[in-house]
Parts: sequence; C-alpha cells; structure tokens
Amino acid sequence: MLKKIFYEATKWCLDLIFPKNCLGCQKEGNYLCPTCKKSIPINNTILCYGCGRRSPNGQLCLQCRKKHKFHLTGLLVASDWENQLLKQIVYEYKYRFIKDLANPLSEIMINFIKINASDELPFWSSAKIVIIPVPLHPKREIWRGFNQSTLLGKILAQQLKIDFKNNLLIRHRFTSPQADIKNQKNRQKNIKNAFSLKNNLSNTEISFLKNKIVILIDDIATTGATLNECALALKPLQPKEIWGLVLARG
Repeated sequence: MLKKIFYEATKWCLDLIFPKNCLGCQKEGNYLCPTCKKSIPINNTILCYGCGRRSPNGQLCLQCRKKHKFHLTGLLVASDWENQLLKQIVYEYKYRFIKDLANPLSEIMINFIKINASDELPFWSSAKIVIIPVPLHPKREIWRGFNQSTLLGKILAQQLKIDFKNNLLIRHRFTSPQADIKNQKNRQKNIKNAFSLKNNLSNTEISFLKNKIVILIDDIATTGATLNECALALKPLQPKEIWGLVLARG
C-alpha cells in the first residue's frame, strides 16, 4: 500500500515538473490525445501471415502450412506500421521507457479485437482463451525496467476478462535484438531455441493450457520468428491453438 502511494506521489510530482504532451500534436495533458488516437488505423481484415493473402478466420492458409514449419495458428495484426505516430509511440514505449504508453497501445489491440471478434475471429467467444506475453531475457528486462509485452498483455486480459499467464514460458538464451537484424534467415537463426518452458512446472501448470486457445502478445512482428519459437516451446502443453497478437508488422 505504501509503495503504491509513493509511486502515485512520485508520478504526480514528475507530471507537474515535466507535463505530458501528446506525441502527435504536442497538446498538453496526455501522451496521446483523443484526436490523435483516432488517427491510428485499426485493421479490419485478417491475413495469412505467411503469404499475406486474405485468410478465413485469420488462420495460416493451407498452402503456407504445407510449405513452411509454422507453429502459430495465425498472426493478428492490430494496426499499420506505416503510421508514423504509431512508430513514434512504440519507440518511446520501448526505448525511452515510458510505461504509461502501455495504455493507449493496448487500447489499439482491444479495439482491433472488438472490431473483428464477431466476424473474423469467432474463437473470441470461447471461454478458454489464455494470454501469454512474449518473455524478455532477464538481462534485457533489467535494462528496460519492464517487459513491454507483459504490460500490454495484463491490460488486455483485464479489459477483455480472460486469463493471463506469465509463469509458463521463459527466454533462457540472451539474443541480439531482432530489430537489429535485417536478414530473415539470420533473424530465425538468432531466435532459434531461445525459449523454453519454466523448469519444474507443477502438474496444475502443465495441464493448464491443454485444449485452450493461447494468444501470444508482442509489440511488433516482422517475420514472426519470435512468436513462432514461443509457440514451439508451448506445444508440449497441448494447447488447442496458438495465435500471435501484435500492434503491427515491421
């Protein structure tokens, strides 16, 4: 309780000394004003993340399933990386460590789900959905001070009233940032076998994902290699489906 009070008091003082300005129009008050928030597009079409073609229910198309070793059922992309404001917000969130930006960013994902849930994503009516954030290696999480995917996932789970699990998957190998690697094959090599299940899982934890739909949360995907490796690591727990959900494809 005291820790929370201290945090809120510190936050109030910082906001007083360094007032928040909208990253889009510089208007004082919030990092993203309502007008600029509306300027960020929300996708209303779900594509196969392998070939980019329209795909029923957003799943990886049959052709790509035959051609590639994908472990994801599909990849859900909430917005458009060509939007410069979205790029700026993600940059400030990840590299200037502005944790408050988790709220407007998660709202983009939530709006995407609300727009597409009934027609494009019928599985969202299921009661067996579990959100799992892509884990950071402990070294990188200490450097950043938080896991950006965890913050997004917690808000989504709370707002959408679905389960959130952050203690099953770990990133046991320290890797170079995927954003620094331009070649697709090198990206896949860099992230290969970087994730595993937590050691000494209890029987309850082992059985928790069985026949459930997993939604892996990350901020940005390019090739999908990171999400694919996470899905591979989770497969022994026998989930029914494993989806990725990201803000945009870089």
